[in-house]
Amino acid sequence: MPKNAVCSTAPFPPLHPSLAALLPRLELVRDCWHLLCTPTGIDRREHYLSRGEREPETAYRRRVEAALPSGFFRDALRTFAGMLASSHWRELPASLQAVISDVDGRGTDLGVFLEAADLLVLRDGAALVGVIPPQHQWPSEGDRQQALRRGDRLSLPRLLLLERRDVIHWRKADVRSRPEAITWREPQPPTQQTQTQQQPQQEERPPQHPWIYRTACLMADGPGGAGMELTTETLAADPQAASGWRRARLDQRHYNGIRQLPALWYASHGAAFGEGELPHLGLAHQYLNHFRCQSDYQELLYRTALPVGVRTGVAGALGSSNGASQQEPVVLGPNTVLDLPEGASFEFVEIQARSLAEHRTWLELLDQAMRRDALIPAATQGAPRTATEISMAASQAYALLQSQAIQKASMFSSLLQHWCAITGEPLPVQDGPALLVEISPLAPAPKPQPTVSEMLQLQERGIISEVALRQWLGDLAGIAPASI
Repeated sequence: MPKNAVCSTAPFPPLHPSLAALLPRLELVRDCWHLLCTPTGIDRREHYLSRGEREPETAYRRRVEAALPSGFFRDALRTFAGMLASSHWRELPASLQAVISDVDGRGTDLGVFLEAADLLVLRDGAALVGVIPPQHQWPSEGDRQQALRRGDRLSLPRLLLLERRDVIHWRKADVRSRPEAITWREPQPPTQQTQTQQQPQQEERPPQHPWIYRTACLMADGPGGAGMELTTETLAADPQAASGWRRARLDQRHYNGIRQLPALWYASHGAAFGEGELPHLGLAHQYLNHFRCQSDYQELLYRTALPVGVRTGVAGALGSSNGASQQEPVVLGPNTVLDLPEGASFEFVEIQARSLAEHRTWLELLDQAMRRDALIPAATQGAPRTATEISMAASQAYALLQSQAIQKASMFSSLLQHWCAITGEPLPVQDGPALLVEISPLAPAPKPQPTVSEMLQLQERGIISEVALRQWLGDLAGIAPASI
């Protein structure tokens, strides 16, 4: 912890009510995205596969290990994001063009950054995109330009992309206004964790909190006038505190001249800041239903795979009449001989397992429902779909992507405005939006209509009737056909 750190026992602001209400659904879609695991690799399959009544622990563990989730949910969202990735930007500010391959200070390209934002919006319904002012501040423009010529990345702004669950609190004057203060969390930098691990073992250091917390708020009476104040804090171990942690301020900076927080709420349907529904929550539920049904189907196959030995006409143990052998199970092999009395029989009978067919049918229905919720125009499985059904599904997918493309273009234009406001560069004058997103229609191209001569030849060959020809000619001319 820095020597100038300021400690406080006051807890961090609690989760915003809207985020607290949405957090269970965010965890659900995140688990589906990570194949029912946490980002750190912790298995979450037990959370979605409940243990049966009186089910042995070993059997339950075996069933959980055998249940392997598919990547359908993640692949469906990546397909949508790939359609949104077919975009190109126009002229960029010179400073942003100079760091186009490292827009966030972590080596992320601008195109990859925008695609990652699309994935978060498609999964969580919204994401926070912002511009963080330069960490290095200089007394004059000449000093800043000299630092840029030396390749100082910290003298330029960096883009920020946050998951919805990491934006823990915000404050607005009213429902429709822009936020005046935003608090978010970021993972602790790996360099600090490495330094902590490299300390001598004899020096016992307190545990380090995995998150750092930043708060950006507008100030009307800052040290240099109105502007934005950016505070960085973390939690330090404190055995005397009720929660075991206390707030510790790591850094505080003031940026003059910023009238609006350089943060944008990138939502799927243009929702207000902090709002927005999850567009693919239904697909996540269908994914979990399919996962559970597939696990039950595999368990049923496992239990009914082997036939059962059935004996008739004999009571007691098979084989020898020795009392000791009556307490032992019968082991059958290719060289086993059974002594059966007269009138007795022994045979293997396969279990009928009529519910296997029902489980298989239900699994196919769930698969079709997943594809329908994913708005896949043409399904490769299940019953054939008509051209009208395919066209309607394609129209739904196109409408969703077109709405997302409009939001993406608007977000990018506002992002360039915030970038230029911080760097002092003029905003490039462009004819139209700064980002062009091309969404191709997903419906199949209409089939060419036959000509009149072709229809006459079909009628002469007897392929179509004269009534059908008159009906087609009437539809073509827009008049009712005359009766024969």
